[in-house]
Amino acid sequence: MLPNFLIIGAPRAGTTWAAKNMMDHPEIFMPRIKELHFFDANYDQGMECYESYFSDVKGKIAVGEATPEYLYIPEVAARIHRHMPDVKLIVSLRNPVERLYSRYWNSKAKYVGNKDLSFEEKIKQKPLFIEEGFYYDHLTRYYGLFPREQLLVLLYDDLERNPHGFLADIYRFLGVDPDFVSEYQEIKINSAAAKKYVGKSQVLWNIHRALMRLRFFSLGKIVENINRNDYPPMRADTKRWLVEEVYKGKNRQLSELVGKDLSAWERLD
Repeated sequence: MLPNFLIIGAPRAGTTWAAKNMMDHPEIFMPRIKELHFFDANYDQGMECYESYFSDVKGKIAVGEATPEYLYIPEVAARIHRHMPDVKLIVSLRNPVERLYSRYWNSKAKYVGNKDLSFEEKIKQKPLFIEEGFYYDHLTRYYGLFPREQLLVLLYDDLERNPHGFLADIYRFLGVDPDFVSEYQEIKINSAAAKKYVGKSQVLWNIHRALMRLRFFSLGKIVENINRNDYPPMRADTKRWLVEEVYKGKNRQLSELVGKDLSAWERLD
C-alpha cells in the first residue's frame, strides 16, 4: 500500500505540529516516525521498503507521511510523481526570513558544533538554509508535474492566528472529519528556544520530552516554558539584506503562483 497524501514542507513551518495532530485523527494514518526521508535519502532502498510502512493500515481514509525536505530537494518531485501521480500534497510556507532564523536556532539547539557560530556565519557556511526558502522555485517543480487541485498550500501565519482553522483546511482536503480536535492543537511543538543546547538546562529538556511522550501535555509545557532561553532578534542589516535582496523577488513570484497576499513578508519591523 502506498500513501495517498504527503506533507512535503517546509522545514520550520509547523509540519511537526501538524503531523502530531494528524496522527491523533481517527481517520488518518501516519507512521510514528515523522520523517521517513524515503524520496530523498532512502530512495535506493526501493518501493517495497517504503510500502512496508503502510502495509498493515486498515480502515483509514487518509494515509500519509511528513518529510519537509521533500519540498526543496530537486529530484524528489519527479520521484514522487513516478510512483504516486495521484497523491495529495500539503505544504506549509513560512516567511522565509523568519523560517531561516528559526532554522539556524534549531540547528544551534540540536548540534553542539553550532554552539559558537553566529547566524551570519552559519548561513555563509550552509547556503542551503537560504535556498530552502526559495519556495517559488520548489513549488514550480511540483506544479509542473501535479494538477493544482492535488496541492494544498498553507501559510504558517494562518497557523499562528487560527490553529483549528489551519487543521480543518487540511482535514477537508483529505476528506476526513474537519471538526476533530487533538490534544496537541493548542500546544506549540518543536520550539528551538527550550531545546538541548539553547535551553537553560539539558535535564529540563529531557524531562519535558519525557512528559510529552507520556502525554502529560500541560506539565510538559510548564517545564518547557521554564527552560526557554529566548533568542535575540536578527541583526537589522542582515534582515534588510535577506528581505530586500534575497527573497523579495522570489516572494512576489510565489504570490502570483499560489494566489496569496505575501506583502507582510516584506516588512522590516
